[in-house]
Amino acid sequence: MTSFDPRRLAKPARRRTLLAALGGGVYLGTRYGLHDLPSGTCSPVSTIEAGAKLLLDTQPRPLVPGDTVLLRGEGGTRLLALVERVRDDDGALWCATDRADCPGFESEEHGWVPRIVVAVRVLVGFVWCEP
Repeated sequence: MTSFDPRRLAKPARRRTLLAALGGGVYLGTRYGLHDLPSGTCSPVSTIEAGAKLLLDTQPRPLVPGDTVLLRGEGGTRLLALVERVRDDDGALWCATDRADCPGFESEEHGWVPRIVVAVRVLVGFVWCEP
């Protein structure tokens, strides 16, 4: 009769843990990204400061009112806006900004935004503290 030796399970367990961590890292690296807002300008969204670093969801699920998004503008520019309404039939967005002193993308001027124009959802904006 042989006794159970837990050391026999250690090597396969380490390999599985390493593979799971590597897979998780690849997923996080392809799903999320960072983007810097220019610091010399204003931010059209009050919850995000100019010069902030944005954590982005590159594969956003259905958007809801209150989400902050980056839209694809002409010439490759990115436009920061808030989702105010979502149309049920095609998922088009009605976007606005909440700062009158900083102009931005407004659906009142441009109309409904097709879902394909949304580049990413902004999860959070934060400013690094420089020493």
